[in-house]
Order: sequence, then structure tokens, then C-alpha cells
Amino acid sequence: MLLLYRVLDKAVGIRKDTEERILRWVNEYSEERFKRVANNLKKVLNTIIKKHQKDEKSMLRICNFLNILYESNKVNPRMSYKEFYNETVNSNEEYKQKQIKKWYMNKVKEVNTFTVYNYAWMLNPESKYLMLTIENDLRQEEEVPQLDSAEILYDLLANGPASVSAYCDIEVRRDHLVEDTLNVLSCPDVNFRKELRVRFVGEQGVDSGGLKKEFFQLIVKQIFDPAYSMFSYSEETRAYWFIAETFEPRIKFELVGFILGLALYNSVILNVHFPRVVYKKLLGHEARFEDLADFSPSIAQSLEFILNYEEDDLQDVLTCTFSVEVDFYGSKTTVELVPGGSSIYVTQENKKEYVSKYVDWLFNKSIEPLFEAFKKGFYKLYSGEMATNCDAEELQLLICGSPILDFHELEKVTTYEGGYAKNSPIIINFWSIIHELTIEQKKQFLFFSTGSDRTPVGGLGNLPFCIMKNGDDSDQLPTSHTCFNHLLLPPYKSKEKLREKLLVAINNAEGFGLL
Repeated sequence: MLLLYRVLDKAVGIRKDTEERILRWVNEYSEERFKRVANNLKKVLNTIIKKHQKDEKSMLRICNFLNILYESNKVNPRMSYKEFYNETVNSNEEYKQKQIKKWYMNKVKEVNTFTVYNYAWMLNPESKYLMLTIENDLRQEEEVPQLDSAEILYDLLANGPASVSAYCDIEVRRDHLVEDTLNVLSCPDVNFRKELRVRFVGEQGVDSGGLKKEFFQLIVKQIFDPAYSMFSYSEETRAYWFIAETFEPRIKFELVGFILGLALYNSVILNVHFPRVVYKKLLGHEARFEDLADFSPSIAQSLEFILNYEEDDLQDVLTCTFSVEVDFYGSKTTVELVPGGSSIYVTQENKKEYVSKYVDWLFNKSIEPLFEAFKKGFYKLYSGEMATNCDAEELQLLICGSPILDFHELEKVTTYEGGYAKNSPIIINFWSIIHELTIEQKKQFLFFSTGSDRTPVGGLGNLPFCIMKNGDDSDQLPTSHTCFNHLLLPPYKSKEKLREKLLVAINNAEGFGLL
């Protein structure tokens, strides 16, 4: 450890070549030594954060060396990236808020003073989501012009209301959602860096958040509809993948990527089902053979058979060449993985090359123009910095939320207004009914109440939710303020009536009962 402390003492402002030598040295660490050094450094860092927050020079030294360990671990994995999370930072909300704002101001002023948010690997998904939310809020504030009354009047007359509005207001038709959104996307006067606000043509109401969430829910549902022939659905993994032979223009794939980025920018969780390799590719990480297990277990199993087969008759067993047969709208087409691949059989000598070429074709070459358009759309609102701040699993969680629906956690954090309390008979009956619902019905209830059927980062225990008394016992259905996650519940006299009215409401949620 004495040598380590000497290195730490020099870890501020070291030259690039020195850092590379230290990295090569750390790459040789055994798993046991690597973990011991990492854990010791984390303990020291925790102590400084808890007791000596002003000692930024020591924190900088430790974080710089931990960063070298993190980079080394990406080359030679010896511990999970999650073990780099720092719970002292992640559990201190006040400290996190200060550090995020300092990190953001460093970017604005183009300075590089110390903040733990320069080292995103120590942040868990909840902290990264907070980081994104605060950054997005600050960026949205910057887009609102700071004008005096005379300037506002001049801007209104010269450029119209949108020029001084704090919002990015868009108007779309429910029955032409994709077409209208594409038109808005191509309009140079729309500033998507402002907070999004949506209005559906022919409908009343001001969007306080609920319509925005419904807009994202509906457009995602339409884009992934088989009628658009943009994405194929796998029953095996329940995930979507790009249809390489589609006739749809690339601008629509750019739209899909933009919708993902726009939702993230506006803190809306999406019901999107991509394999994790999509998020790896978005971050610029290499797609590998290991990603097949999540993408298609059956393909992974077939290729593993080839790699593990050791008999000399592999060519006769497979009768497989360096080519792939694809279905182009009912017509079979052969794609060669290498020049002349249709005539090159897979053998013991070349099977590793075959697997490598097949994986590259599957994840990269077959969908390259479509994915590049998709990626371009995603990064319209986000810089490449996203790639250094997130792991693929974390990015997937930030965009899609958690797949775990723990309504017992939601029950614990729910508040009550209008005369209801957690021990009110109707509330006891309400939670009894909710816990009896199927998974699909629970998703419908979540969509009805909050405008999204996804669990936020950190789980339902992180979702602000309120149940309010609404009128007297009647035939009125429950309604909701999705922008505030408020459920308006009449005091029905019986559990049976409560169940009946609740199910009718959640089964007819789209464009109904949502305020």
C-alpha cells in the first residue's frame, strides 16, 4: 500500500504517458489484489466525503486512481462495474444536488474544478437519473429568453408567441401521430430544448405533464406496430429489432431515436423493448458474441454448438457456408459474409472466423444505415458525453425504467387527501384489489393513474402518488390527474362496486379520464 500512496500523491495532473504506464501496471493486478486496492480507496474516499468534504485535493487523487482502476477493469474485468458505485455519495441527496449543479456550471463556464460527477462510474442509476433531470431542467431554463417587457413585446410582434414561450408547444392529431410528429421534427422553428408541451387537435385541456406522457406512450405504440414494417418482434425474447429489408425511409428511424432522446430529456419513461445490445451500440460500445444471449438465445445456442464441436466432420454435420439467407418480403436472398462466402464451408479451422463474421453482420452490417439514422436522432438533444456517463444496462434503465412492478412499495409511499387515510375502509379495499390484479392490469392501472405503464428508476417506491377523495358514492368512474400522479377516487360503498368501476376506468384509459 505504501507504493500505492506514493502513486496517489502524484495522481493530480499526471501526464498521459505516465497514466498509461500506471494503467498497464494495474492491468496486471490479480482479482484479489485489484478488489483489495479498490475497496481500500473507496473506504478512504467515503471517510473524506463524510468528514472532510472541503479536502478536494485528496478526493481528486483518490478519484483519479479509482478512475484508472475502472478503465483497467473494462479491459480486464475483475469486479462488476456496480462495485464502483459509491453509496456514501448516492445516499446523500443534499451533497448530490450541490455536486450536480457544480458539475453543470463547470461545463457552462468551461472550467474543470473537482466534483464527484466528473466520475460517473461511482453513481448508481438513481443518481444518474437525478443528474440527467437536473441538467435537463437547467438546460431548459437556459432556452427561455430573459427579456424585459419592451423586448418581449418586440419579440412577440416580430417572431410570434413561440419566441418568448418557456415551452416547446406541439400540436398533433391522434389518428396521424407519426406523420404530424415527423412534420414537427422537420420544422426549424421548433425548439425542442425547451420543456415539451403537447396538445391533441380537437381536445381541450392544458398539458401539465399528463398529455406529454400520453403522447410518448401512443407514438411508441404506433411506431412499433407491425403495419409500419420497421421493427420485427421476437416471441422468444419479447423484444424488437430493426427490419433490415424495410421500405420505410431512414428519417422514420431517426424519428424513433429522437423520440427516445426527447423522452429522456423530458424525464418520461418509455415502454420500449429493445435488446441491450441496442444501448451498447448507442454508447459506441462494441457488440460481441456474448450479447447474443439476450438478443436471441436460440442463435446463441446454435453458434455455441459450432464453437464447442470438436470432431473433424464439422463441415459434413453443418453443410453451412459463410453466407446468410434472408427473407426479402417472401423472396429468399443470399448475403455473403465474406467475398465468395457462398462457396466457403465452415470447418474446424475457420469456425471462429465464421461466428465472428456472422455476429458482425447480424449486429452491425445488416442494419448499419438504419441504426446510424436511429443514433443520429437520439443524439440530437444529447452530446457524446452520454457514452462516458452510462453503461448499456444503466442507459436502458434510464430510458425504459425498471421492469419490476412492486405495488407494495407504491402503497408504502402513497399519500392521501380529501379525508382519506391509509386505514380508511375504501383504501384498504383499494389496495387489496390492486394486489389481486394481473401484471397486465397493473400496467393498465399505472398508465391510467400516471400516464405511463413503466416503473421509474429506483422502483415504484420512488413514484410520488396520491389518492384523493372525489365527491360521494355514485356511478362516476375514478379519474386521474396524470401530470401530478393523482388518483381521484369516489367513496364507493362496497368493494365489489370499487372493483367494477376501477376496472372499467383502467380498461378505457386512452384519452379517457386523463386530465
